[in-house]
Amino acid sequence: MGSVAHGDEVITTYSMHVSSKYLELTRKKLELTRLPRELELPEERMWEHGTPKRVLEPLLDFWLETYDWRAAESRFNSLLPQFRTTIRTTSAAGTQSLRVHFVHKRSTRPGAIPLLLAHTWPSSFIEVQRIINALTEPQYVPDMGGAIPQAFHVVAPSIPGFGFSDASMQEGFGLEGTAEVFSELMGKLGYSEFVAHGTGWGFSICRVLAIRYPKACLAVHTVNPAFKAPTYRRSPLQYVKWRIAELTQAKVPLLSFGYVGSDVEPRSGQRREDLGTENEIDSSRPLGPALHRLYSLRPQTLAFSLCDSPVGLLAALLDVIHTRDVAPRPFSGRPRSPFLSPVELEMQQSDEEQVEVGQVPSGLMPQSPDYTAREEESDGKRYTWSPTEVLNFTMLQWLPGPEAALRWLRSAYMDTMAPWYSNHILTPLGVSTFLPHNSNSSAPLMWGTSFWDMSWVKRHSGRSAMLPGFETPDTLVIDLRECFSSMVEKGRIVFKVPEGYVCYSWEKTKVEAVRGCKRHSGTMAYVSGGTAAQEAGISWSR
Repeated sequence: MGSVAHGDEVITTYSMHVSSKYLELTRKKLELTRLPRELELPEERMWEHGTPKRVLEPLLDFWLETYDWRAAESRFNSLLPQFRTTIRTTSAAGTQSLRVHFVHKRSTRPGAIPLLLAHTWPSSFIEVQRIINALTEPQYVPDMGGAIPQAFHVVAPSIPGFGFSDASMQEGFGLEGTAEVFSELMGKLGYSEFVAHGTGWGFSICRVLAIRYPKACLAVHTVNPAFKAPTYRRSPLQYVKWRIAELTQAKVPLLSFGYVGSDVEPRSGQRREDLGTENEIDSSRPLGPALHRLYSLRPQTLAFSLCDSPVGLLAALLDVIHTRDVAPRPFSGRPRSPFLSPVELEMQQSDEEQVEVGQVPSGLMPQSPDYTAREEESDGKRYTWSPTEVLNFTMLQWLPGPEAALRWLRSAYMDTMAPWYSNHILTPLGVSTFLPHNSNSSAPLMWGTSFWDMSWVKRHSGRSAMLPGFETPDTLVIDLRECFSSMVEKGRIVFKVPEGYVCYSWEKTKVEAVRGCKRHSGTMAYVSGGTAAQEAGISWSR
């Protein structure tokens, strides 16, 4: 492994290589699995009690007979440039040093923006595999017109305790601790200013970055956020706007304040106001209220079973993926499983043969309607995971052991209860939504104005996606480009320029000098201080 000195620390290149003994132990545990008995329920109700045996058992067979971790390991190593470095943090619990694993790929394009991608629980850094190349090396097609697509320097760290990052042994290490680690990492890489993207708990990390490090985290983008309803006491103006939009059914443009018709229609079986209560937070997260509280508040109890049983962990993660959409009632029946049936399992081709957006530099628009959606997902159906994808997802939780991630979840959940977490912040937020046709199952986006400076919104109707980098990467890449380049153009993101220097910013197909600028007119007008900007192809002269 190579290494790069950075001050008194070292950034070391990293390649995944799991011990053969550990893989052999995993296989033995799979072979000794005892599956539980279950009720015979009709197919439309088979998920009501949790992961059904008829879904899990074929995946267990696939894991034993077909799945090849070494092939997946080699593939991730070839696709993702990985590194590790030591980050020191200080808190009330004391000082600690953590080896942090991260993916880092710099763009060769002038004007690239540093982008931090924060994964969610219980996911991992492999969320970026399908988008990293398209984000770092976008293709410009002159015949298509328009500006050069925005490029990014991509950094995707593993939360401490996830993937190949050391777990924190300090009690209470959650969102705040993770935000400190990520901020220190970005500074260590030379990115004193950056933008961030995350969904689910990744979005929560981004929020804490924006609260605690507003001079570094300049903007955030997320997908399908769930906001609490505005209250008159906390946000009187936003509360009045919401009530006016509700009264007019959002049919009067001047009085809709960004709300749309589906925002004011109560969903079946639940009052719209209920979405703003504590129950909304629970029901919008995977597994529903009871199991979510069990995961987040009693991690040690679960750790004894999930750390010892790869099949138990698989069952838990299947339920997480399956219930990633909000149901009308916490324990109601869900749509069909996003996994392949036993018959489809036999017919499934290896996903190494599939073309992914991350392997082909993307232009201004996708080169095909969808790089990753399978045929049966058209017309708004959910993304269908292949067996290999499910097991890759599971292995990245199994290998480090899920206990640290469960402890982290408990602490993260507690952090969201802190009064400071609900404060309104001025950091601009961009939001993309991915919902089925005619869906009103999520909280209205404009509720977010009580917490954020909502600067960019794009609604996609026809498909749900809770892990968009994995399930709909082509669209996510375009949204990230549009969101952050729009914020730059409008002056919502302002990067520093050294005093007395001329900034050469990239604009369309030429380099243009902008004298004395603190805001830039170019569509790729990112500038920052120090070596990082010079390496990115941005030059300054007096």
